[in-house]
Amino acid sequence: MRRKRVLDTSQVTFFQENGYLVLKDFWSKEELAEARQEMRYLLQHPEEARRGVGYSYEPKEELAKHPVDPENPSRVWMLFDTPLAGDWWFRNISDTRITVAMSQLLGPNINFHNGKARIKPPGYGSHQGWHQDFPYEHHDKPDLAAALFYLDDTAVGASATEVIPGSHRQGEWRHDAENFVLEEDLKRFGREPVALAVSAGSVAIIHVLIVHRATPNTTAFNRSTIINEYKTMEARDQWGNRCAFAEMPLTREGKPF
Repeated sequence: MRRKRVLDTSQVTFFQENGYLVLKDFWSKEELAEARQEMRYLLQHPEEARRGVGYSYEPKEELAKHPVDPENPSRVWMLFDTPLAGDWWFRNISDTRITVAMSQLLGPNINFHNGKARIKPPGYGSHQGWHQDFPYEHHDKPDLAAALFYLDDTAVGASATEVIPGSHRQGEWRHDAENFVLEEDLKRFGREPVALAVSAGSVAIIHVLIVHRATPNTTAFNRSTIINEYKTMEARDQWGNRCAFAEMPLTREGKPF
């Protein structure tokens, strides 16, 4: 049986050289509508969330400073262990379109790593500087990547993620006490950032070593992104991952497990 392929050779090469890849219109209109419905319920009814799903909120004083989007009335800005939220969320992490793509980019034996969501309420001002994810979730080899599922259009000023192309090929960068990449190293590298301005329903895959940052949401509307992270079976955890379904097998020899 021939191995199922999701990405073509040019896409794999682009990821290897740049450390990111955008899959436009990954979801159908119906799939996007269902994803938005699932997210809306979690944001509007945190008291009904299933056990184990974690919430982080912006400080209460921020509520009076910004317009309230009824999709996120409590200004939730992070959800953790989202695969525990329900059947849809679990199916999302094991979507073979993503897991097989990850096997093409990282290696044939893919395990789940963790699942969360990043939400940027209206007027959200990012406090996150240039960084890599690897120092936060260290392994003996950097064979990890995240899939960012965009539930809303993003653009400059509308919570677009910015990346430094090719920065993953430099290994682990120097970081300061707040885990931000040193400004002098960024200048020395000399590559201009790319804003991932993509339409809702698209997915961006970013390598764990790519230098990136979140940008503010200056609009009057909520912006939501589901973030599922994956790794190779061979990359050994060195940070003590206790996230839901960590190390769950998803592909073996490039095929869904």
